[in-house]
Amino acid sequence: MKRRFVVVAASLEELASQAPIAARCVSAALMISHGLRRDTDLVLAVLNGPSIHFITSKLRSVAPDEASLLGVLRKALRACLELEKLPKTVHSGVAVNLHTIEHYTVGFPLKFLCSASGVEPRSALLRAREPAVFLVPLSGSFSDGKRWGAVELKLPIDRLWPDQVISLINITLDRWSGCGDL
Repeated sequence: MKRRFVVVAASLEELASQAPIAARCVSAALMISHGLRRDTDLVLAVLNGPSIHFITSKLRSVAPDEASLLGVLRKALRACLELEKLPKTVHSGVAVNLHTIEHYTVGFPLKFLCSASGVEPRSALLRAREPAVFLVPLSGSFSDGKRWGAVELKLPIDRLWPDQVISLINITLDRWSGCGDL
């Protein structure tokens, strides 16, 4: 099942200050023990700002450790400051552009906003056999899910880091789908 995780930051400053967490989100969303997930991609998006898209099918030469991912992420964050030069590929499979969050949710029949309230994950994810996009707040929460046509998915985002939320979703979907396209 095709999955996309969109980690949403309120500002570019928030994304830069939370870079270690964002790097862990990359690892949690895209990495498995023996390589990369073929069915998943990740977007680090700024509300009304630039986005960093990790395209798994084109991603090369990345290691799962936080330090290596921080290096790639810092290059991408520098590119975000030069809006006039976007779109720009900063690493193999890592593109920085001005696409909106709506751009990344189009074409996905299932859209979920990870929230402290909403529908129970078990009932919602059990029927997630179709491609799905998951909107995950980098810090705090937001209530723009309706804006993107997303259903609020009740997860403990107030007690877990975003990378832990992503891991929880991936593990749950992998178990229910028989490991899918790993």
